Amino acid sequence: MKIYDGLVFHQNKNNMFRTIYLLLLIQCFGSFHATAAENDMLRYAFVVGNQNYQQAPLKHSINDAIAISDELIELGFQVTTVTDTDLATLRKQMKSFYSQITASAESDTLALFYYAGHAIQINQTNYLVPLNVDVKDQQSFFSSLFDISELFSEMRTKQNIQNIVILDACRNNPFGNNLVEATSNGLAPVKAPPQTMIAFATEPGGVASDGGKKNGVYTKHLVRNISENITVEELFKKVRAGVSRETRNKQIPWEHSSLLKEIYFNPPKNKDIPDIVVF
Repeated sequence: MKIYDGLVFHQNKNNMFRTIYLLLLIQCFGSFHATAAENDMLRYAFVVGNQNYQQAPLKHSINDAIAISDELIELGFQVTTVTDTDLATLRKQMKSFYSQITASAESDTLALFYYAGHAIQINQTNYLVPLNVDVKDQQSFFSSLFDISELFSEMRTKQNIQNIVILDACRNNPFGNNLVEATSNGLAPVKAPPQTMIAFATEPGGVASDGGKKNGVYTKHLVRNISENITVEELFKKVRAGVSRETRNKQIPWEHSSLLKEIYFNPPKNKDIPDIVVF
C-alpha cells in the first residue's frame, strides 16, 4: 500500500476507486449542507396565550403558549410571546411583528401566528377574545373583540412570505347568548389568504378540549411532533391523528391551506443529497 497525506490507498484498483468516490461524497455532503443552510428561510413567530379571563378562565392557555414558544426558539424561530393581553396590546404587538416581517421582505420568510385562548363566531365571523372584555352592552362587547380579519390585513402576502396561523381556540362560547344571539360554539370556516395555512384545533363549529394536565390536547400533540423533519402538511396530519385518537373522534383538527412552497418547522439537513451508491 501507499500512504499520501495520511490516506491509505491499496494497490487494488477497485479499492482505490471506492476510496476516491467516498472522499468525493464527503466533499459533496459539506457542499450540500452549506447550500441548505444558506438557503434556509427566515422564520418568525408571534405567540399569544390568553387564560385568566374574568368570565370562564381557561386552564392551560399560558402553558400552551410557553410550550410552543420554547419549541419554536429551539427550532431557530425569532419568537414574540404575549400572555393575558388586552385588545390594545394585542393590536400593537401584532402590528410591530408584521412590520418586522416586511423589513425582511427581500428574503424567503415564514411568519407564524399561534393563539391559545377564547374565540367565538358571531354571524359566521370569527373573533379572538382578549382579556378585559367589556360586557356591559352589545356595542361595548363588539368593540372589545379582535376580528380575525384584522390579522389577515396585517399579514404580508408577498410571493416570498409564507404564513401559518394556528388557532387553539375553538372552545365553548363563554358569554352564552346574553349579549349577541347569533353566537355559536366553535369557529366558522375561514378561507386562507394567499400563501397561508390556517390550522384549527378542531373542525368548523366543533369544540376543542382545554385538556386535563399541563397542556390542551391539541397543543400537546403539536409540541410532541413539531420538531420532526416533516412538512407542515405531514405535521398537522400527525397532530390530527393523535388528537382524534385521544378524544375518541370527538375533536378532529382541521386545516385550510394555500401555501405555495414546501414548508418545514424543522427543515431536514441535506435533504437534497442523492442516495449513496452501495458497492
